[in-house]
Amino acid sequence: MRHTKHYRCYRKNVRNRTRRLTLIAYNAKWDKDNKIDEIIDEYLKHIEDVKPITARQCIKLLPMIAKNKPELKEDIVSALQKADISIYADSMQPLVYKDIQNSLAEIEQL
Repeated sequence: MRHTKHYRCYRKNVRNRTRRLTLIAYNAKWDKDNKIDEIIDEYLKHIEDVKPITARQCIKLLPMIAKNKPELKEDIVSALQKADISIYADSMQPLVYKDIQNSLAEIEQL
Protein backbone atom coordinates (compact mmCIF):
# COMPACT_ATOMS: atom_id res chain seq x y z
CA MET A 1 0.00 0.00 0.00
CA ARG A 2 2.73 2.45 0.94
CA HIS A 3 4.56 1.84 -2.35
CA THR A 4 1.41 2.59 -4.34
CA LYS A 5 0.86 5.81 -2.42
CA HIS A 6 4.47 6.88 -3.02
CA TYR A 7 4.18 6.06 -6.72
CA ARG A 8 1.01 8.13 -7.08
CA CYS A 9 2.63 11.03 -5.28
CA TYR A 10 5.73 10.79 -7.52
CA ARG A 11 3.63 10.68 -10.69
CA LYS A 12 1.66 13.67 -9.45
CA ASN A 13 4.91 15.56 -8.83
CA VAL A 14 6.05 14.79 -12.38
CA ARG A 15 2.75 16.05 -13.78
CA ASN A 16 2.92 19.15 -11.61
CA ARG A 17 6.51 19.82 -12.66
CA THR A 18 5.57 19.55 -16.32
CA ARG A 19 2.57 21.84 -15.77
CA ARG A 20 4.74 24.43 -14.05
CA LEU A 21 7.26 24.38 -16.90
CA THR A 22 4.44 24.84 -19.40
CA LEU A 23 2.83 27.70 -17.51
CA ILE A 24 6.14 29.52 -17.18
CA ALA A 25 6.83 29.22 -20.92
CA TYR A 26 3.36 30.38 -21.93
CA ASN A 27 3.60 33.38 -19.60
CA ALA A 28 7.00 34.51 -20.93
CA LYS A 29 5.41 37.04 -23.25
CA TRP A 30 3.91 38.90 -20.29
CA ASP A 31 7.00 38.77 -18.09
CA LYS A 32 7.76 42.49 -17.87
CA ASP A 33 9.30 42.13 -14.39
CA ASN A 34 11.89 39.62 -15.65
CA LYS A 35 10.82 36.91 -13.23
CA ILE A 36 11.77 34.22 -15.75
CA ASP A 37 15.26 35.70 -16.04
CA GLU A 38 15.63 35.08 -12.31
CA ILE A 39 14.73 31.39 -12.53
CA ILE A 40 16.05 30.46 -15.99
CA ASP A 41 19.00 28.45 -14.62
CA GLU A 42 16.63 26.33 -12.56
CA TYR A 43 14.26 25.97 -15.53
CA LEU A 44 17.09 24.83 -17.83
CA LYS A 45 18.04 22.05 -15.40
CA HIS A 46 14.88 20.30 -16.56
CA ILE A 47 16.50 19.70 -19.95
CA GLU A 48 18.10 16.81 -18.04
CA ASP A 49 15.14 16.02 -15.81
CA VAL A 50 15.12 12.55 -14.26
CA LYS A 51 11.95 11.82 -16.20
CA PRO A 52 12.48 11.99 -19.97
CA ILE A 53 8.86 13.03 -20.58
CA THR A 54 9.42 16.15 -18.47
CA ALA A 55 12.75 16.82 -20.17
CA ARG A 56 11.15 16.50 -23.61
CA GLN A 57 8.36 18.91 -22.68
CA CYS A 58 10.86 21.41 -21.30
CA ILE A 59 12.99 21.18 -24.46
CA LYS A 60 9.96 21.71 -26.71
CA LEU A 61 8.92 24.81 -24.73
CA LEU A 62 12.29 26.55 -24.90
CA PRO A 63 11.78 28.14 -28.34
CA MET A 64 8.70 29.88 -26.94
CA ILE A 65 10.74 31.35 -24.11
CA ALA A 66 13.56 32.35 -26.49
CA LYS A 67 11.05 34.10 -28.76
CA ASN A 68 9.54 36.12 -25.94
CA LYS A 69 12.71 36.60 -23.91
CA PRO A 70 15.45 37.15 -26.53
CA GLU A 71 17.94 38.12 -23.83
CA LEU A 72 17.82 34.48 -22.66
CA LYS A 73 18.41 32.98 -26.09
CA GLU A 74 22.16 32.48 -25.57
CA ASP A 75 21.66 30.73 -22.23
CA ILE A 76 18.99 28.47 -23.70
CA VAL A 77 21.08 27.51 -26.74
CA SER A 78 24.10 26.82 -24.55
CA ALA A 79 22.11 24.60 -22.20
CA LEU A 80 20.63 22.64 -25.11
CA GLN A 81 24.05 22.14 -26.68
CA LYS A 82 25.55 20.93 -23.38
CA ALA A 83 22.70 18.55 -22.53
CA ASP A 84 23.80 15.04 -21.60
CA ILE A 85 21.23 12.70 -23.10
CA SER A 86 23.22 9.61 -22.09
CA ILE A 87 21.35 9.75 -18.76
CA TYR A 88 18.27 8.37 -20.52
CA ALA A 89 17.49 4.83 -21.60
CA ASP A 90 18.74 3.91 -25.06
CA SER A 91 15.18 3.93 -26.35
CA MET A 92 14.66 7.55 -25.23
CA GLN A 93 17.97 9.07 -26.32
CA PRO A 94 17.08 9.47 -30.01
CA LEU A 95 13.78 11.14 -29.09
CA VAL A 96 15.41 13.61 -26.71
CA TYR A 97 18.19 14.26 -29.24
CA LYS A 98 15.65 15.00 -31.97
CA ASP A 99 13.73 17.35 -29.65
CA ILE A 100 16.95 19.23 -28.88
CA GLN A 101 17.84 19.54 -32.57
CA ASN A 102 14.34 20.74 -33.44
CA SER A 103 14.37 23.34 -30.67
CA LEU A 104 17.83 24.58 -31.66
CA ALA A 105 16.70 24.92 -35.29
CA GLU A 106 13.56 26.78 -34.24
CA ILE A 107 15.53 29.13 -31.97
CA GLU A 108 18.08 29.78 -34.71
CA GLN A 109 15.28 31.07 -36.96
CA LEU A 110 14.14 33.65 -34.42
